[in-house]
Amino acid sequence: MKNKYILFTFAIFLSSFAFSQQKTDSAKVLKLNEVQVKDQQFKFNIQSLPVTKGTYIYAGKKTEVINVLGLDANIAEKTPRQIFAKIPGIFVYDMDGSGNQINISTRGLDPHRGWEFNVRKDGVITNSDIYGYPASHYSMPMEAIQNIELVRGTGSLQYGAQFGGMINYIGKQGDSTKIFDFETTNSIGSYGLLSTYNAVGGQVGKVNYYAYYSKRVSDGYRDNSRSDYGAQSAQITYRPTSKLSIKADFSRSKYVFQLAGQQTDAMFNANPRSSIRSRNYYSPDIYVPSISLNWAINNRTKLSWVTSAIFGSRNSVMFDKTADIIDKIDPQTLQYANRQVDIDNYHSYTSELRILHEYRLGKKPSILVGGVQLMNNDMHRRQ
Repeated sequence: MKNKYILFTFAIFLSSFAFSQQKTDSAKVLKLNEVQVKDQQFKFNIQSLPVTKGTYIYAGKKTEVINVLGLDANIAEKTPRQIFAKIPGIFVYDMDGSGNQINISTRGLDPHRGWEFNVRKDGVITNSDIYGYPASHYSMPMEAIQNIELVRGTGSLQYGAQFGGMINYIGKQGDSTKIFDFETTNSIGSYGLLSTYNAVGGQVGKVNYYAYYSKRVSDGYRDNSRSDYGAQSAQITYRPTSKLSIKADFSRSKYVFQLAGQQTDAMFNANPRSSIRSRNYYSPDIYVPSISLNWAINNRTKLSWVTSAIFGSRNSVMFDKTADIIDKIDPQTLQYANRQVDIDNYHSYTSELRILHEYRLGKKPSILVGGVQLMNNDMHRRQ
């Protein structure tokens, strides 16, 4: 019985094959080549910098690029723990939670105001000081940022002397397909958060422009931790040819942050939102003008020249005592105790000229990069 079943099946197969040979197929057959996926860019919105970019070389360096536009993060308050969550080795210091400062570091260094980093915006240095007090007082809204580039290790030394690394915020540009474009982002959150970001941009002929206005206020999680932040920027890029571009940028940021003061363990356990200070304030006001030139001299040689400045101040007024000393009116003098006032004024000028040349050493392609960086820095500190 088993043999009959096999023969019967074989007979049906032969008849089906013969019938199919008589039918004509009118469809055209297109043979596709196989596709091999070797890498997945922007995996988790993170990728590495290319071998070269502009006049900088990144071959063999530890680099990351964060795609801010694709992040699932609190952009309005630019929460650093969310923005840098997928970057290994980044240490985040939650100093105030207001979004005014990004306090990060690598290699076990001090994260306070990111002063171990060479901090830049579109390749323009924004550190308030170069050596003496290289804190990151300039604060740009994260809604204006497209990508964040990080370079760590010795690869960051081509930017400056900060051995903690380099972080470069790549800002948005005007839509080259439109003469005028308007963007607005508005956020409402807990603890009195109100944030608005408004930008205009576009391209007219060979001129691309982009400008924004940002404003953010919040009461803060703790008592006496109110924040008032504002930032403005305007940039114009002129491209007379496809190989030459000249960009002028003027940016500013200012915020006033009320410092709630320290707590003892007992105070925190009783009420983590409590505050023992109501007269402590911190406020930097920073201006960053710059002019950038990028010129592709030929197919193998590129030149860049960036001239920038940093003007502004950093002011603070604080009753700087330990947590067990309460800031209150003296019953004898009927006045508060004196506070410490710190005022820093910044006047910093930087000019960087770089060149990249591609050549062949025998049959091996090679790249030569060189540059000159001139800085004149004046920080006037008063107390």
